[in-house]
Amino acid sequence: MKKRKPPRMTNAEAAYVADMERDSALEKLERGEARILSPSEYPEPLKRLIARERLMLHIKLSLASKRKLEALSRARGVSSEKLARQWLEKGLQREAG
Repeated sequence: MKKRKPPRMTNAEAAYVADMERDSALEKLERGEARILSPSEYPEPLKRLIARERLMLHIKLSLASKRKLEALSRARGVSSEKLARQWLEKGLQREAG
């Protein structure tokens, strides 16, 4: 089964991110260059980014745990992302059942 890559960042998304990296949102708010928006008012590039990220779960592992996961991944021939997903799904099944 092929792993589906997430879509690449559009030019509008890249420009938005570059602008945010130069000055923080709070700095722009203080200068009057920005305002607080409701989710329905978000710009389209930000809406697409949020939609892509909605199903993602970011997990921070200790360095030792990451090394163990990568070693097991190499030994089994399965990507570390897929292995971590399998562990989470099995854990959720044990908790639910």
